[in-house]
Amino acid sequence: MKKALVIYNPVAGKKKILNTKATIERVLKKSGYEHDFFETLPVENQPLKQFVNKKYDRIIVSGGDGTVAEVTSFLIHNKIKTPLVIIPQGSANILAVSLQLPLTPGMALKRGLKSEGKALDAMKINNKRYGMIATGLGYDTLVMAQTPRNLKRRIGFFAYIWTVIKTILIYHAQPYKLTIDGKRVMLMAKTIIAFNILPLGHLKITKPFIGTPISPRDGLLNIFALNPKPVRNVLGFRKMVQIFHGKKISIKTKKTRRYQIDGNVFKGKTVTIEVLPKAIYIAY
Repeated sequence: MKKALVIYNPVAGKKKILNTKATIERVLKKSGYEHDFFETLPVENQPLKQFVNKKYDRIIVSGGDGTVAEVTSFLIHNKIKTPLVIIPQGSANILAVSLQLPLTPGMALKRGLKSEGKALDAMKINNKRYGMIATGLGYDTLVMAQTPRNLKRRIGFFAYIWTVIKTILIYHAQPYKLTIDGKRVMLMAKTIIAFNILPLGHLKITKPFIGTPISPRDGLLNIFALNPKPVRNVLGFRKMVQIFHGKKISIKTKKTRRYQIDGNVFKGKTVTIEVLPKAIYIAY
């Protein structure tokens, strides 16, 4: 019989009507899986090392982007190639949306158990942290830091929109030194974000805005430097953004004291990012 590890966050996202835990157990049993169950603790770092040397056919994470980020970091750091199944239960679920995963627990799990794992790129940040979606300095970090957790649980992704409405006009651009594969660029920007993957980035409708499609399987990072012009130019996206591509990126600034990785905020004003090709397997 096949075996799975379930990593379950009981408090992720908005208040839930469905019993996700019961759904997971029912689908696993019907699919012929035994499972170990780990419920996340209210601590900064989850004690996942106990699972390093155990063999599983699937590792399943049920939670929001923060929980998913911690589990993917654990897998990448320990070079675990077991396919990861994501059950999106957060307020934004950016990685799940980017991979076009079902947003209901039962459907997401069924797809993950049937699908083979696909090797995806990841990011290594400051030689000690890992990310799957994006890393940034500037305005995006402010939005992540100032959006209250209780508001995210109540209204989901719209909590971030509310923070943007309150702060976008009072946050000013600042100078950055950007180094991409050894080439330096000095520029003014409100934020600089390195993307490994982007929600809706695969759609044709987004191509005029982002240029080359952003893929987590091309061995490249996509860097966006955003510096909005006056309101009259707000629809001219290509005038608002500079886009770069590279494998090793360094972002430096004097003013910013924080940066974000997949929505999690950390202290620091210098960020180095390296793409890790095919670093993790996700079943989708």
